[in-house]
Amino acid sequence: MKSVDLLKNKGVMNFTPIFLLIIVYSFLQGILFEYVFKNIVGYNIISVLCSYIFSAVILLFFVKYFEKTTFEYFGFSKENNLEAIKVGTGLSIFSIVGVVAILLMSDSISLTLSKDLKIGIIIILAILVLMQGFLEEVVFRGYLMTRLAAKKGKWIAILLSSIFYLVFRMSNPTTSKLDLINIFLISIVMSLLYWYFDNILVIAIFHAFWNCISGVIFGFNISGIRVSDSIFTVEAISDKQILIGGSYGIEGSIIATVFFAILGLLVYMGLYLKMFRRIARNK
Repeated sequence: MKSVDLLKNKGVMNFTPIFLLIIVYSFLQGILFEYVFKNIVGYNIISVLCSYIFSAVILLFFVKYFEKTTFEYFGFSKENNLEAIKVGTGLSIFSIVGVVAILLMSDSISLTLSKDLKIGIIIILAILVLMQGFLEEVVFRGYLMTRLAAKKGKWIAILLSSIFYLVFRMSNPTTSKLDLINIFLISIVMSLLYWYFDNILVIAIFHAFWNCISGVIFGFNISGIRVSDSIFTVEAISDKQILIGGSYGIEGSIIATVFFAILGLLVYMGLYLKMFRRIARNK
């Protein structure tokens, strides 16, 4: 990974500020939500998203001037960005539409067009949801995982950053055992995708569009947080919460578990195939 090589050469390896900044990020978004945005717009997804976004922006601004690093140290690339955007968008659409299609065909849910569409609110929600998903990947994979990989290696970095992400997500409402398993699994898969494509844009776009399509378009809860307005309204037909994810949303579904397990396995196999090809070229 280019960002890992850059960090090794620069020597940005002190773990104390790295972990402290992640902890500060987690507390900061909670404080901003509880004492700022909740008082301005009430207890809803807009205040939650604003607190996530503002805390991430503050963190990244501080890191940029504290470490004096460029965006390449966060996993961004100067090359193939259009391809990365296409891959991230395509993977996201394929994933979420595929999972929703399975739920519809199994008569687990029904979708109806929302009667009172508030286009302005939906556009604002879409922008905020896209920003929140994008910035989360930059913080946990682009910042934390990259720096861990520079010191401890990629596999340790994937494991530790996924554990941190899991702990961070445990603050979300309605978190069951399957929700936690899926959060950890999805984090592992995102890390593998980042490693494979070596461009944070792929997973940042993937995460952003996954949240936006599932929440703002289809009307599912986003990690336990209810979306106030969406293009479609989703209703549960099946009483089997394990199939539909319950109040946590589609990420808590066993179908999502199977899907991301398969995707992770394919990416893992792709990584080893890529490694063998590189070894063969060097012989």
